[in-house]
Amino acid sequence: MILDFVSEKGYNQLSTEKGAAEMKNMLFIINSASGKLALEDTLMNVVEIFSKADYDVTIHLTKGEGDIESLLKETSGRYELIVCCGGDGTLNIVAGTVFKEGLDVRIGYIPGGTTNDFAASHKIDTVTTVAATQIAEGIEREVDLGILNGNPFVYVAAFGMFSDVSYQTDREMKKVMGHAAYVFEGIKSFAKAKPYPLKIEYDGKTVEGDFIYGMISNSRRIGGFELPILKNILYDDGEMEVTLVKKPKTALETQKLINCLINQAPDDETVYMFKTAGLKITSENDIPWSLDGEFGGIFSDIDISVECAAIKMIF
Repeated sequence: MILDFVSEKGYNQLSTEKGAAEMKNMLFIINSASGKLALEDTLMNVVEIFSKADYDVTIHLTKGEGDIESLLKETSGRYELIVCCGGDGTLNIVAGTVFKEGLDVRIGYIPGGTTNDFAASHKIDTVTTVAATQIAEGIEREVDLGILNGNPFVYVAAFGMFSDVSYQTDREMKKVMGHAAYVFEGIKSFAKAKPYPLKIEYDGKTVEGDFIYGMISNSRRIGGFELPILKNILYDDGEMEVTLVKKPKTALETQKLINCLINQAPDDETVYMFKTAGLKITSENDIPWSLDGEFGGIFSDIDISVECAAIKMIF
C-alpha cells in the first residue's frame, strides 16, 4: 500500500499498487469530534479492507461546521462511494447533502457516536473494522428520508419532553430496567413538561390538542432505546411512524398515559400512533425540533414529507 499526502482540499489520498483503471473511488469522511470515535489504531486496517475491495480511498478529516457540505458539493461525480465515520449527526449531514445536491453516489456508515441509533436499527456493527467489512462486502439498499421544512432527517424528528429523555437516561439504568427506564425518566418530566397546542393534519384526518411530545421516525431505536411499539417497520416504503403524546390534565389521564407507555399500546386519547407519508403541524408557539439527535431548528408551522428510497446505502 502507498500513502500519498495531498494538501489540496485538506485531505490525504491513499491508494494501492493496483492500476487506477481497476479501482473504484471512495471518499472516507471522518468526524474526529464524534462521541466514541477512536479510529487512530484501526485506520490503516480499515483502509486495507477497502483497498482489498478495489477502492481507491481519499480520507477527509472534518474541520468544523459546514465542512462536509462544502466538500461534497466540490466533489460531485468524483466518487462511487462515500463512507462517513462518526455519529448519527454526521450521517444526517452526509445523507442530507447527497439528497439535496442530487448526487448519484452510495453511502456507507461506520458508527462512531454515542448512541448510534441508525446503526443499531440496520444491524451495522459498532466495531470499526467489522463495519468496514460490512460496507466492503455489503449490498446496496435504498433508504427513505424525512423532510421537515426542507431539512432532511434519516431516522427521527422529535419535539417536546421526550425528545432528549432517551439521550439523558442513564445507560446502566437502561440495561437493568429496559423500557421501564425510558418511561421512568419521562414520567419525572410530566409536571414541568411544556404543552404545545397543535393541529396535526395527515391523510385527510385531523388531531388537535395540547401535546408534550411528538416523534416522526423510521427506526427501531431512538436515543439508545429499542422501540418494540412499532412493528413491521420498513425503511423504504415511503412512510414513517408517528407518535404523539398529549399532556395529561388529571390524575386519571396521567395514569392512562403511564399505562399506555408501559404497555406500549396507544389509546387515541392520550397517545396517538400512526403511519403516514406526510403531515402538517400547526402550532400557536415556536417549537424546537431535534433531527437525528441534533438540534434541527425552531418552527411554528411544520410540513413533514417522506422521500421514498431517497438515498442508496451499502452495508
